[in-house]
Amino acid sequence: MSILRDAPLLRHFVAVAAEGSVSAAAVKLAITQPALTKSIHKLETNMGVKLFERLPRGMALTSYGRTLLPHARRIQAECHFADVEMQAFRGGRTGRLRVGAGPFFGAALVPGAIAQLQERYPRLDVEIVVGINDVTHPRLFDGELDIVFSGLPEATELPPHIDRRPFFEIESRVVAGERHPLVGRKAVTATALGRFPWAIYQQDREVVGHLYEAMRGEGAKAPRITTETTSLTTLIQLLKAGHHLSCVADALVVAYPDLGLAFIPFARPIHRYPAGALVHRSLERYAPVRLLHEYVSTAADKLRRR
Repeated sequence: MSILRDAPLLRHFVAVAAEGSVSAAAVKLAITQPALTKSIHKLETNMGVKLFERLPRGMALTSYGRTLLPHARRIQAECHFADVEMQAFRGGRTGRLRVGAGPFFGAALVPGAIAQLQERYPRLDVEIVVGINDVTHPRLFDGELDIVFSGLPEATELPPHIDRRPFFEIESRVVAGERHPLVGRKAVTATALGRFPWAIYQQDREVVGHLYEAMRGEGAKAPRITTETTSLTTLIQLLKAGHHLSCVADALVVAYPDLGLAFIPFARPIHRYPAGALVHRSLERYAPVRLLHEYVSTAADKLRRR
């Protein structure tokens, strides 16, 4: 039995898995609930296994369903990429590009690159998802995003269908508003940092882990994180308004010297990591992807030389 025979049913399967219920998935797919139930039953019959447990309040994947889900998502993604590649033969002047960006890239480099891209292709629609790696990378791997600009994992951690393209290294450093009491000192100890409240962006546990490690390495207790926000703008305004500290990419402060933020002279960066682009190999010939990568890479190179 070839799973491609059931390819039209996989879209319905993925929707039910994502929504957790037939009724919610039917609304999302704009079909009737009985029609969707029939599709799921047909897919299960064809595969000879149960893909969902029917619960009083929804649907849960069985072990068979969990095994099928990543494959079904990739099949959907490849169908999308096939459509996109056909657009490339028409010049790539229409369609939809789905872009992910880390906080730094989403604030500093990607918006200008997208503006350039849409000047070249005015009929191209672009969706931007800004978030930490835990938000954007899974969506890229599942085919929900076409390209992501962010911190880069090791090449060995990536699926084979994802290409890794480094730009430069970023340091995550301690920052505050320009009027913070610690700004302007020659050196600041970890103990001094621990006396102030901390704010973080989007529950970035990786940064928090490195922060705690840095503080312990200097013989100090972990700082108290009092505020978490999903908005980089809110984080910046909070730092400028009070005595909070945070960790952000050094390149963001360099790129926007009028942002109202300043580095705190702590002994070492909190974290250092490579940054660049992750892109589906299926889209390497798609002109908008190639150009967007080129525009962001050029902007990153100019920033690196500052």
